[in-house]
Amino acid sequence: MSGYETSSKNITPFILVLLVLFAWGYPIKGKADAMTPMDDNELQSISGGDAIQLTLRLRNNVGKDNTPDMACGGTPDPCRLGLEFVAREGNWLVLKDFYGSLAIEDARLEGAFLSNTGSSYRDLSRFEDADGNCLLSPCNPDGLPAIQLDYPFAKGPGEYQDMRTFLNIGRLAIEVDDGSTPGFMLDNNPGSALAFRMSDSASTNGDMQMRFDGRAFLYGF
Repeated sequence: MSGYETSSKNITPFILVLLVLFAWGYPIKGKADAMTPMDDNELQSISGGDAIQLTLRLRNNVGKDNTPDMACGGTPDPCRLGLEFVAREGNWLVLKDFYGSLAIEDARLEGAFLSNTGSSYRDLSRFEDADGNCLLSPCNPDGLPAIQLDYPFAKGPGEYQDMRTFLNIGRLAIEVDDGSTPGFMLDNNPGSALAFRMSDSASTNGDMQMRFDGRAFLYGF
């Protein structure tokens, strides 16, 4: 968020949580453009590198400016996410007034190898199961191949655009199946146990902005 810097190795799990939350409520709609062949001149103009750079943008029930759909907040509210848990069939945890957006800009993925020198936080027991058996062979990650995740380092002061996110959960309530109508489609419980909003106070529906510095490694695959 603005005025705060953190290492990507600490924030990566947070990104995954947001992706899962948005993916649950994000209706996949799209149009794929037809693939067209490239001529020799176009192929010759292609240049490549040794990494992949990705930009990911998701919108759920909002427009490009994060303005929620007009239907959000209605009765019943169509902007919702319903969760039903094992052994609690027919009882739904429903997130109402559920909308938001997520943008991850220029995340870089490339092949790498782990260092052969551990840091002061090195703890090889983390690669053992509860019975002390090695999950990696050997029980030592030194020099293993890995996928490195990082972000552009050439950022000026005050630039916080590596990730932008906006999330609104206006009401959270339990809804119960009513005959053939599943609970996630009902608004029989107008109350709320929780409300949640993640945004920047600079504007009504402003993005929370984050800056990542550092690297994260995924290995053991």
